[in-house]
Amino acid sequence: MHVYRSTSDFDERVPVEPVMDYPVAFAKSPDEFLAILHAAKQLGYLDVVGETNDVPEVSLRTTGWRRVQQLNVDRAKADQAFVAMWFDPSVSEAYTEGIVPALQDCGYEPFRVDEPEHNGKIDDLIVAEIRRSGLLIADFTDHRGGVYFEAGLAMGLGIPVVWTCRADHIDRAHFDTRQYNHIVWETPVDLRTKLRNRVAATAPRGGPSRPV
Repeated sequence: MHVYRSTSDFDERVPVEPVMDYPVAFAKSPDEFLAILHAAKQLGYLDVVGETNDVPEVSLRTTGWRRVQQLNVDRAKADQAFVAMWFDPSVSEAYTEGIVPALQDCGYEPFRVDEPEHNGKIDDLIVAEIRRSGLLIADFTDHRGGVYFEAGLAMGLGIPVVWTCRADHIDRAHFDTRQYNHIVWETPVDLRTKLRNRVAATAPRGGPSRPV
């Protein structure tokens, strides 16, 4: 998906730097990234030029384009919306009376990682559930580090992210994320209205998403 999002032409070659780019493949190291690159080549997804160079160049093959298309179709069908936010009583009503009904109004089923019972590692559950979601809502009230991580992961996977923040916390937004169009809300009712309108306009269920 990283190569697809970096490509504007069918046969365009994209330079990749294993030392810098290995996180986009969820690799633990540059060496593991190169192993994944080699596997993608063996599967027929990628052409790789200069595989042993410091900065090899890759391009999608026909099989790779088909795989990307299938991933996009699967994601368009996903009706789960992952909600990343502060788990504090002060924002409980923002979730139950704002985010949940807004998403349900738009045909999404909200998922928050503190709700289901599970036996696995919480980090593994977060990654798995974000991967199977068609949308991520990131509320930055109190600016929790986990919310930044989960929003970044979703963006790396090509999943639309809707950015929200309570009005009295927006001034503390990190400079790297200030460029994004946050929904600034005052009350749960205000959040529900604004979020419903934003999701309906930019990430409708079953349709192509637009920048949010």
